[in-house]
Amino acid sequence: MFEFDRDAAQYGVTPVENRFLTDYLPAAKGEYIKVYLWGLFVCARKDPDYTLEAMAQEILLTVPEIEAALRYWERRGLVTRVSDNPPQYRFYSPSQRMNAPAMEVDPEYVNFAEAVYAAFGDRRKVKPSEISLAWEWVQDLGLPPEAVLMLLHHCMAEKGPQFSFQAAEKLAVAMKDAGIGTPEDAESYFQHKQAIHDGVRKVLSWMKKRRLPTDGELALYEKWVDEWHFELQAILNACEEMNKGDPSFAYLDKILEGIRNRGEARTGSQVTKQLSREQKQKDLAQEVFSRLGARLTGPAAALEYQALLEIQPHSVLLLAADECRRKNWSLEDMHSLLERWQSKGYTTEESVREYLEKRRGLEVLLREVFEACGHRGNPTAADLLLYNKWHNWGYNQEMIRAAAEQARNAEGGKLPYLDKVLETWHAAGITDLSQVQARKAPEKRKTVSAQQYTQREYTEEELLAVSDDLIEEARKYRGKSGMESGAGGV
Repeated sequence: MFEFDRDAAQYGVTPVENRFLTDYLPAAKGEYIKVYLWGLFVCARKDPDYTLEAMAQEILLTVPEIEAALRYWERRGLVTRVSDNPPQYRFYSPSQRMNAPAMEVDPEYVNFAEAVYAAFGDRRKVKPSEISLAWEWVQDLGLPPEAVLMLLHHCMAEKGPQFSFQAAEKLAVAMKDAGIGTPEDAESYFQHKQAIHDGVRKVLSWMKKRRLPTDGELALYEKWVDEWHFELQAILNACEEMNKGDPSFAYLDKILEGIRNRGEARTGSQVTKQLSREQKQKDLAQEVFSRLGARLTGPAAALEYQALLEIQPHSVLLLAADECRRKNWSLEDMHSLLERWQSKGYTTEESVREYLEKRRGLEVLLREVFEACGHRGNPTAADLLLYNKWHNWGYNQEMIRAAAEQARNAEGGKLPYLDKVLETWHAAGITDLSQVQARKAPEKRKTVSAQQYTQREYTEEELLAVSDDLIEEARKYRGKSGMESGAGGV
């Protein structure tokens, strides 16, 4: 006879007991609370034709999500499914359930709850809401009860008995995603998890850090093992590289990433060999750059050294570094020098040493000429090429020194005057000292423009063009003069 207008429900009040707020709300998920409150609202509206599909549309959840929430409240005695086709649910107030006779309980749930209580023993007082949450992993995620119990044992071993069930739910979801469908699957899964945990503990022990692993450390170690395929011993061997700063998993992650990017080493022995080889490479690179006087370290030094090695072997690099240091040349000049030596066939330590020895022999001869004519300074590439020209005219060291003595009193450039004297002799066909003595020496004269020339910079390639005959003659001359004077070679 009497009834509310259908729309009047929107302006009324839906009662929610305080006992629900204090005893049930704290442990429930937000979606579950949403479904329960909306269910109370629909009950107050007295709509017998209301469907789960309609509820899903109105509260923006899916039908499976709503069904999971209703099962959750069923396990807590606040909801009962009274019909399957169509599905109908009856709601109870928290106070009503407290005063009512004991409700019928699912025996599987009872067995599961007893197993959970036994697993914790007296180490922790497990709350009924926590057991209900773990049971949802069986009901909603499809995990075997034995797998969930293994999960709880694993969390106790990793975090201690006071771990958070809410945090453990992430692992339950990961197990579902991994396709855990049998107790055997779960056993294999947790054996691997235990190996990860044990590995992290060993790394922490190497770092002298006595504490439980963090989730971030476990995730990193799992990446090293599962994605990068490093063995435990390889990881421990890589720890030896943490010789700068405070050891940490982030530091070790960078080291392992570098090892992975630079090679295929994954076992302990392979990593040791790779690191030893790389350290030797660093030492060799440092030896070269120290000899050169260049400040290069780290990856830049390794790359630069590798580029040099592609041109010449290490022993030749050291000789080139010494030569560049002596001449105050740069690293770029060293590249060019090595390439020129390579083009001339000087590719071994012996061949380069022989070349350098001969060339330095020429420098000794030139210093003798400088002393005879009164020229000051060290021999340059231009001077060596000038000497080579005189040699090609057929003049030996004795003839050149004789001409140099005539240039001693010349005003201005001594070497240009010496060059003019030898040019005059060459044009006159003078080939020995007797002809020189028969010829009147040039009178002392003032410097003329022909003597005032600017020596240009010569490249090492031009210097390498100095004839092998001249270099060999210089070596023989040095040996002969050394024996005559009783002195050793320079």
